[in-house]
Amino acid sequence: MEGVVAEARRVARESLGSDFDHGYPHVERVRKWAWEIVREEGLKVDPLVLDLSVYLHDVGRVIGEPHAYYSAVFAAGFLRRWGLDDAVVEKVVNAIEYHSFSYSRSKKVWPMSTEALVLSDADKLDALGVVGFLRVFAYNWKTGGSMDDIIRHFHEKIFRLKDLMHFSYSKRKAEELTSRVERVVKELVEELSSSGKES
Repeated sequence: MEGVVAEARRVARESLGSDFDHGYPHVERVRKWAWEIVREEGLKVDPLVLDLSVYLHDVGRVIGEPHAYYSAVFAAGFLRRWGLDDAVVEKVVNAIEYHSFSYSRSKKVWPMSTEALVLSDADKLDALGVVGFLRVFAYNWKTGGSMDDIIRHFHEKIFRLKDLMHFSYSKRKAEELTSRVERVVKELVEELSSSGKES
């Protein structure tokens, strides 16, 4: 099944492009986090399910929101065309739908596999630390968000991600990375306040 994984990787790379925030570089960072979680936790996973879930989890962004829904719809059709078992398709689709907290909560999507939990944690870990800090700015520069919008996003979403982790290793890393980005945001706010440019 190396062929379908390679094709999923190609689709992600070509459809998402090189944007730092949600482009293909994000996908590769999520894959790194995913396999790091697996190793550190000693988890038994299906490599096919995990890699396909990672590579396809954001492809729906080229269509719009909710991207988890569109990514899952694309993944289902893509994997069936490759003749994958229904059980594999179902797990990949579920993992993709579950990775988005807002979508899974609104649609009451529950994780049906270890791979779904791993993808969820890995995706959120990439939103933390200095990398996460830069991703927030990269996205808001593209969408025209104000500095107030950016600071609010950190407080309303980014700083809370650590509470959504499933594995001990993910929780430890999330605490560490959250502390890091909190320090950076605090310094940013202080500098903006002292220069009178907080808005």
